[in-house]
Amino acid sequence: MILLSLAGIVFFILSDKFLNYNNSYSQLIFSRDGQLMNATLAADEQWRFSPSAEVPKKLKKAIITFEDKRFYKHPGIDPLAVGRAIWLNTTQMRKVSGASTLTMQLARLGRKDASRSLGEKVLEMFIALRLEMMYSKDEILNLWTSRAPFGSNIVGFEAASWRYFGRSPKQLSWAEAALLAVLPNAPALIFPGRNQQRLLEKRNRLLARLNENAFIDSLTWQLALDEPLPERFHTMPRELPHLTQHIDEIEGARKSNRYTVSIEPVLQKRLTVLAHQYQQQYARQMVRNIAIVVAETKTGKVLGYVGNAGTSHTPGVHVDVIQSLRSSGSLLKPFLYAGSLSEGMIAPDELITDLPVNYSGYSPKNYSNEYFGAVPASEALSRSLNVPMVRLLRKFGVDRFHRRLREVGMTSIDKKSSHYGLSLILGGADATLFNLTSMYAGLGRVLLSYPRLSGRYDENNYYALSFTDKPHSIQLYDEPPLTAGAVWYTLEAMRKLERPDGEGRWQQFSSSRRLAWKTGTSYGFRDAWAIGLDPEYTVGVWVGNASGEPRDGLVGVLKAGPVFFDVFRLLPDNEGWFPVPWDDLETVEICKHSGMPAGEHCSHTREMQIPLRTLRTGKCSYCRPVMLDKSLEKRYFHQCAPEHVIDTSWFVLPPGMEWFYQRRHSRYKALPPLAENCRGAQNDQNPIAFVYPHAGVRLVLPHDIGGIRQEVVFQAVHRYAHSNLFWYLDDKFIAQTSNYHQIGIKPHAGWHTLLVEDEKGFRKTISFKIEEKNADRSSI
Repeated sequence: MILLSLAGIVFFILSDKFLNYNNSYSQLIFSRDGQLMNATLAADEQWRFSPSAEVPKKLKKAIITFEDKRFYKHPGIDPLAVGRAIWLNTTQMRKVSGASTLTMQLARLGRKDASRSLGEKVLEMFIALRLEMMYSKDEILNLWTSRAPFGSNIVGFEAASWRYFGRSPKQLSWAEAALLAVLPNAPALIFPGRNQQRLLEKRNRLLARLNENAFIDSLTWQLALDEPLPERFHTMPRELPHLTQHIDEIEGARKSNRYTVSIEPVLQKRLTVLAHQYQQQYARQMVRNIAIVVAETKTGKVLGYVGNAGTSHTPGVHVDVIQSLRSSGSLLKPFLYAGSLSEGMIAPDELITDLPVNYSGYSPKNYSNEYFGAVPASEALSRSLNVPMVRLLRKFGVDRFHRRLREVGMTSIDKKSSHYGLSLILGGADATLFNLTSMYAGLGRVLLSYPRLSGRYDENNYYALSFTDKPHSIQLYDEPPLTAGAVWYTLEAMRKLERPDGEGRWQQFSSSRRLAWKTGTSYGFRDAWAIGLDPEYTVGVWVGNASGEPRDGLVGVLKAGPVFFDVFRLLPDNEGWFPVPWDDLETVEICKHSGMPAGEHCSHTREMQIPLRTLRTGKCSYCRPVMLDKSLEKRYFHQCAPEHVIDTSWFVLPPGMEWFYQRRHSRYKALPPLAENCRGAQNDQNPIAFVYPHAGVRLVLPHDIGGIRQEVVFQAVHRYAHSNLFWYLDDKFIAQTSNYHQIGIKPHAGWHTLLVEDEKGFRKTISFKIEEKNADRSSI
């Protein structure tokens, strides 16, 4: 008897080990106000929600009244129900009553495929007693309602509420709660859409008992009886179909598979409608996919997430483009501009070179295939000019820029800087819309936090976008990757709404809202981007084909730009702007011509607040002292100047920059030529420059369709119009040009020296290597 008792005790203690509740759960995404925004089937194709929701009062009363009226009084086994079941089943010689309590039913649900025998019933009783010791009554009720079958492939009251009524269990009426309460009794036989009359009678009988027990009054009872039964299943919410692919990676996998996100339901619906409208419009041009992400600038919390748009028949619609790696186009240019300002390499509006260039075979071009000679650095950014930015990157250093990008949160550059080279600034590195939008929001956080931190920086400004209120500890430091003054001028440059040929064509978007935004277009017209921000919101837009299929006209300003501004029109108005980081700015005299800190010969200056480190750039070197005659047409040196001359300063660009610059700046005047009597008095500045190629370049002769070798075109410029240039290849005269100095030649393979000389003896020489043979020439 002792051994038997001990065995019984051990069996009782271990009885819960006979249970198997290892079920997979549907992935659920809720908004912060508890609205279900997305649900997917569990791994076994069941609608099964994890048992975490509290059972609503109405449903609790209905279930207990129908299933186990003495639930709160018995210890897991109801002796009265057991006695009644034995009496009825014995007297009628058939099964009439099962005597199972809710706790015993919970035990049976954990036994899965166990047989329905007397021994199994006894085991369920032991398990029920053990469960009563482990959990409170409300916890047991919650577990049962979460695991009970509700017909078809629906498990649990929460899934049933959404599937049958399309809303949360908290919003159920008494009639709806009563209907759910009677379903687990015979889920395979009776559920909405099948045996409607029998189901209606069971529900109404339960409503009558609820009225008899004074849980509902007579009026509520009568109104509940008039409610119809659901005739079909409701579609589960699918407002975030793409986020569901990555939410566990972004927020961490959870056993419950429940996620509460910062997405705003109303905004999400509007963004989805907007994305579908543009998708239908662009699809007629064979541009089929679009993605939009909206986040709070200050916190990085995501408020809207449209991973793709279109119907189920749209190619690539199932791809979450927001998390897909795509060519970044021009979207990294703001970070190079800000980095250069932070390092004191340039002033905000300093003229930087825009001339044809070739770096070891890499020859970037502006979108319009035009060159401007020299452009203010801020304009190079706002107009998204490629050549000045590639030149600036070479000056800044690819390795240093690579480190800066990682410091500001770019996670996709996982290779060495040498792998990307100078193409890094023009889309040579892939990135996701999610990551790029995070980086742009980080720029805004630098300015928002700078005054609050008394002129210091938070190392955690560049954290990733998130869907929850994650705490971010403040780690102060004094050497940020990008200074506040540099970021301020970067956003000011991006705030210009006029977009130039660098992104397709001039286009003016009418908007009173101040926004700093940047567009991008990947090589081959495969990706169109637009990302921008204000102090409240950061928005990222991508347009293209998920397959990578190119399309003519697929450029950022034309395709992503309109979507970007329509997204901001959906957001609450904001008239504010980022605070000026006064502690990181200093008032300096700036040359109006060059944009650099004024030198002693700069006669046209203005005061400007510039980043502190800009003082490292040095003084303006383009303004020179000159001596002119009264007509301002002849120039002298001191050694050869007559008595009456004018001492003044002159803004002088190098010949190559000048030749392109003056074509677009009618007020620019070339330096007057030296007077004849001053020849040889002093070395003058060389007025000749090569536009193409560059010294040391290696060239391969092109071939036409028929395989015939073509010429390589060489171009030089001269400061003074109507000048003649004489061309020598390897000391052999080959051509003379006037006004427009360009020739085509076909040198033999090997190294060559090309010399150009003007009528006054000024010379310019370059060396280059040809990879083909044949040495003909022809003048153009």
